[in-house]
Parts: sequence; C-alpha cells; structure tokens
Amino acid sequence: MQAERAGGLFWFAVGLISIYGSIKLGVGTLREPGPGFLSFLAGCFISLMAAIVFLQSFLQRQEVVAKLSGFWKGLRWNRPLYIGFILVAYILALERIGFLLTSLLTLLVMFKGVEKLSWWKSILISVTISAVSFWLFNNVLRATLPKGVFGF
Repeated sequence: MQAERAGGLFWFAVGLISIYGSIKLGVGTLREPGPGFLSFLAGCFISLMAAIVFLQSFLQRQEVVAKLSGFWKGLRWNRPLYIGFILVAYILALERIGFLLTSLLTLLVMFKGVEKLSWWKSILISVTISAVSFWLFNNVLRATLPKGVFGF
C-alpha cells in the first residue's frame, strides 16, 4: 500500500474518532459551544485533510509514489523517544512545580539537549516563550494555570 493512502486512511480514522468523541461530549452551538466543540472542529479538519491526501494519492504518477516501507528506512528513534520522555516528565511535574517553571525547564532541556543549541540561545528562547505564554494564558485568556509549590 502506498504511504499516502495508508496515512490518509489512518488520519481519517483519527478524525472520525475525534468527531465521535466530541459529539458524545456535546458540541453545543456557535453561540454557546459545548465541551466538545473545538475537538469536533479539529476532527472535521483532520478528516478533511486526510481525505484530500487519500484522494490525491490516486492522481500521482507511479515513479513519484513512495512506498510505506520506505518511510521507516534509516529512521533514528532517539530524538522522538527523548522528546516523548521529556513531555511525560512535563506532564507529571506541571501540577507540582507550576506552569511557568516547568515550561521553562522543559523548553531549556529540549533546546539544549535535543536541538543542541548554544546555552545563551537556549536560555533566551526558553525564557521568552515561557514568559510570553504565561502572560498570554494568565492575563489575556484568564486561564487558571498550575502555580506549583513556588506560587507562580
């Protein structure tokens, strides 16, 4: 099976599962959206994009078509695994340490450890992203963020 067709079918199924779960939660209306509203829209978008990819796979020339097995050849699993472990640690530490400090440390580890940026770039980017996202969620969106043991 071609990689585009397999991927299209997979993501189409993921979108349908998201739509189904959203409907079970309650979509609501445009004026009063329910808890499943955004995931419903995301599921519709994913399904639409997957259907387009699937249909386009029938229009490609044969010499351009990639096989599914070709995507796995030469793949290095260390980076995705590192990022997966870092994100699990982020989730586990978020309530205890708080949004701001956990986000700062997670970004710093990703930029310095995974991306191999210099220390000053890693610190600058991590501090900027953490501060802007904290300000955005806390002041603009008025979201309740985990404060952690340090109170911020």
